Amino acid sequence: MNIQYFMTNQADRSDTELTTLIKASDSGAFKILYYRYYENLFGFLVHKTRNYELAKDLVQDLFFRLWKTRDSLDKSKSIKAYLFRSANNLAIDHLRKITTEDAYIQTIDHKQTLMPNEQFDLQEKTQEAVESLPEPIQTVFCLSRFEGLKYTEIAESLEISVKTVESRMSKALKILREKLKHFLGL
Repeated sequence: MNIQYFMTNQADRSDTELTTLIKASDSGAFKILYYRYYENLFGFLVHKTRNYELAKDLVQDLFFRLWKTRDSLDKSKSIKAYLFRSANNLAIDHLRKITTEDAYIQTIDHKQTLMPNEQFDLQEKTQEAVESLPEPIQTVFCLSRFEGLKYTEIAESLEISVKTVESRMSKALKILREKLKHFLGL
């Protein structure tokens, strides 16, 4: 079937209708939604990431995840808002991952210049610093850094807001930077 013909004859479907059909595994409705929002999502992600290839990958990932989790779609909520919120979260997660990886690489580079006994001291001091964090801050830090949970997952599991998770992580990192500044060359 010609996609242009298909899009022209199906374009009048509302987002709510498409959501209902996608939830029922209608791949045609999924295609309509994809073509309806691809360019806007791509532009949004290019603006967020400043990277065309990454933006393409993130849009593909977004639609892949949408199809994979189509059973959980709520037709009473705006699919457009859902798509853009998800795109924003993907961009944030990706940028956070890059930032974390960069910090980790810098730490590894610094560790490689340490003598074995200094590396042991760093591990010991890091563990002590994490254990000295106030309980709510320590919990959020450990769930994020050691369990690999995303902020939204932490917020859901602890029944707190994402803003609270962000605030506690910020406090944890500030405290740890201060306590470990001797080892991290800060």
